[in-house]
Amino acid sequence: MPIAELFHLLVTLSLSGSIMALGLLFIKFLFRQKLNANVHYLLWFVLVLRLIVPFSPQSSLSILNYIPRSTSTSNLSQTFRQTIHTLAPPLNENNSLPKSSLAIPLTSDNNVNSTTSSPGKTAAAISLPAYLWLTGAALIFIYIFMVNGSLLAKIKKLPACENQELLNILKECKTRLKITSKVPVVYDTSFKSPALFGWRKPKIIISQHIIDKLSPKELNFVFLHELSHLKRRDLFVNTFVTLLQIVYWFNPLIWYALHQMKRDCEIACDATALAAIRPEEHKKYAQTIIELIQLLSEPFWIPGTIGFVNKFNTRRIIMISSFRKSSLKWTVAALAMTLIVGCSSLTTPLKPTENTQNQNAASSTNNQQNTSTETQTSTPTPSTSTPSASSQTTPSLNADSSSKTLLLNMMQLARQGKILNSDFPVKTTTIEDIEKALGPADSTNYVGAAKGRYATFSSHKLVFGINKGEQIFEARSFDSRLSSLSLNGVKAVLGTPAYDTNYNNQEIIGYTANSDFKIEMVFPQPTASNPNPKMDHYSVLYPRGTVNYMADDPGRQW
Repeated sequence: MPIAELFHLLVTLSLSGSIMALGLLFIKFLFRQKLNANVHYLLWFVLVLRLIVPFSPQSSLSILNYIPRSTSTSNLSQTFRQTIHTLAPPLNENNSLPKSSLAIPLTSDNNVNSTTSSPGKTAAAISLPAYLWLTGAALIFIYIFMVNGSLLAKIKKLPACENQELLNILKECKTRLKITSKVPVVYDTSFKSPALFGWRKPKIIISQHIIDKLSPKELNFVFLHELSHLKRRDLFVNTFVTLLQIVYWFNPLIWYALHQMKRDCEIACDATALAAIRPEEHKKYAQTIIELIQLLSEPFWIPGTIGFVNKFNTRRIIMISSFRKSSLKWTVAALAMTLIVGCSSLTTPLKPTENTQNQNAASSTNNQQNTSTETQTSTPTPSTSTPSASSQTTPSLNADSSSKTLLLNMMQLARQGKILNSDFPVKTTTIEDIEKALGPADSTNYVGAAKGRYATFSSHKLVFGINKGEQIFEARSFDSRLSSLSLNGVKAVLGTPAYDTNYNNQEIIGYTANSDFKIEMVFPQPTASNPNPKMDHYSVLYPRGTVNYMADDPGRQW
């Protein structure tokens, strides 16, 4: 995935994640003393899900439906998502496609003003912030990696605890929490607070100074807390959350929310430890935290470790003093509100033009069928009126049955997703299938505005559009027989096109073949000397193949 597209995806997820974070913070504030520590902690995983899932279904519940969209912004977005089509020049003398045939300009029903920024400038404007984000994320990651790497190297050299009394306390705590894995204790005077470190071979790091100052009962509480982190696999979650903070470093709200998640992790760990001791010992557990605060002059934390003492100890002590199971009704109420927040943030807004487009497409299809039927079944009647200019210049394809047969055959193939002289239907074919049959493409070029790569097979007079899943979403034919089809003749047989635009001295018309496929035809723009030009090339498009759910991009319609 290109860096600019990845950054665009992250910004989109960051926006919906920010909305969800605000909702969760409000819910947690509303039910602050009514939910137990574990519920407070688990609520944050809805936010984590939003930040890591790159796609989301459309829903009327999405809060983004209620954000007003300015007309100028909407028009700009539609302009960049309008019909993209290859306006290829005529074939060379050797009947091969020129290399420039993949110059794919932007076309739309409305002419694009010449002062509009070019795609190159737009891409450059997007790429600069993307590279700034990547640089910041890389620097933060390198810093954390180096800190943890040096700490790992240091811990390997630290002396292990051989104090039998201390090891017996540790063994008793492991038995209470039903932990069977080996967890050594190592001494480190530079560590202010006891901490658990290591994924594969976790160790409890503690200062000799703390061991000397705390009683065996207080050391029991310290070990229970650190072993609770191990039992809950908090080290893995903490590391993953830290990686999310690195990725979304540019969003302070996401950073703050994930920081609060780490705090709730500590309190939930306290709850696990409290559940393993008798109720009358809860007060002594809180006093142990106070005792450690007095021993330590300042909090100390290294990324990748989980410590016993942190800045928010007042909140922890309040939880400990009021430790109890939360009421079921409050838990259900909080989960219901979280579900509402989740549905509004884990979904994307409905596209306001979607129904209109479907109605227009259906209307166009009906008009085409009616016009085609009338053309084929109606009997000419004498008319005394003077023929119009358009009727004088419109040839009758009834006189040229071969051209009409060719055109109807093209439409029939389009309903199957195929084009002339190609057995490779769009939607169900991959580029690998084509290259197995035709050999490697002469050239392949990525065209961001057209939503994919374009592979040219010059000797076969074919061009295929490829999406990120290697699926063929567009097939184009430059068959020499197309030169027998005129613009007015096509309209006479197929009726008024559902899509008709002029761009770069060419006219592009399009028809809906069926619910899956559309057919587009390209002609030189009519002039006074050539009022009824011949077809240059045509294509069959599978619009849904251009949709990018990861980037919330609806793709092309034509």
